[in-house]
Amino acid sequence: MLHCIVVAGEAEPVLAEGLAAGDSDITWSQCLPQDVPASLAASTLPAVVVGIGDAGSAALRAAADDGSVCGVVLWDTPLDRADLELLGEWPEVAVLGVAHASDRRSLRAVADAFLISAHPDSDLVVAGVEDPAADDAALARVRAWITGRRAASVTVDEVVFAGVDGWELHGTRWLPVSDVPVPGVVLLHTGRSDRAAYSRLQRLLAEAGLAVLNLDWRGRGESINRGSYFDLAPETRDLAWQDALAALDHLAGLESVDETRLATAGTVHGAEYAVRAACRDPRVVAVVLLTGYRPQDQSEADHLTSGEVDTLYITCTGHQVTTRAMRELHSAAPAGRSQYVEYPGSALGYQLFELDHDLEPRVVRWLAEVLNR
Repeated sequence: MLHCIVVAGEAEPVLAEGLAAGDSDITWSQCLPQDVPASLAASTLPAVVVGIGDAGSAALRAAADDGSVCGVVLWDTPLDRADLELLGEWPEVAVLGVAHASDRRSLRAVADAFLISAHPDSDLVVAGVEDPAADDAALARVRAWITGRRAASVTVDEVVFAGVDGWELHGTRWLPVSDVPVPGVVLLHTGRSDRAAYSRLQRLLAEAGLAVLNLDWRGRGESINRGSYFDLAPETRDLAWQDALAALDHLAGLESVDETRLATAGTVHGAEYAVRAACRDPRVVAVVLLTGYRPQDQSEADHLTSGEVDTLYITCTGHQVTTRAMRELHSAAPAGRSQYVEYPGSALGYQLFELDHDLEPRVVRWLAEVLNR
């Protein structure tokens, strides 16, 4: 399934009807540039954004803030240097440049967009000037390219399952279509965010062949049937690692998931819950800690340094206490069983995604490597 958003100014021609013909697995919508974030937020599917004419630049910039975007079409769109730099820093998103041969300015701009994109599926379509058949052929090529962006090898579902103590847990589940069971990853956000923090990471993990459950743990996002996180008693909040265990059970119970190759990944409180779940579930063989973690007790430290799990530590110099703890854990682990990455500053895990656009792909590469050994 795929969600395609056509973005056009009020005076621009409407191409959505012609583009939308034929594929029932693609949902279509149309909006003005300023409404792109809301349109993306309204869908849980991977998205392609089609920017038409002068609206294309604004559509591109709005799309760049959303991790669900897997493709961008720029149709007769003038672009400036900042637009091209943005595309150059967005290698995981395919770009299709479309322009009429007579519009030299737009043709030059979308050709530059195609050339600067590092994605292997980026392409360029030049429409005819007077020959209607040529325009129809161009439309068909654009439609085929968009259809090709459809995540045919991945299914995406909103899921609800039971936690302990009556919690109703919500999450987004991404399952690669595979002939053999695949590894699974549970994503755990911070206490001040929800699963939206991992909108790009979840897609990249699934595209790499890993099953993903991006969880709203108790009191956050949609998992609020028993109250909001900061209204809960501290002892109730501290048991959110049980939600991580429930998420692992959910993934492990699927025939398409290999229950012996599971991982958890979390930021700050989510990192704490990731480790506490891993300590209690021997199916977890890898853990990603995205800043803000130090062991609650010696048993956690012993587990992380035992050689039973691979661990990726990501931290910042500004978090002195937790960074010292993570560095010591890495140093105490058996050779080859952990990696350590340290950034300057004091950003939290998901904030680092904005500062280093290659961090999420790096996390994906590490998880894919250790879970497929």
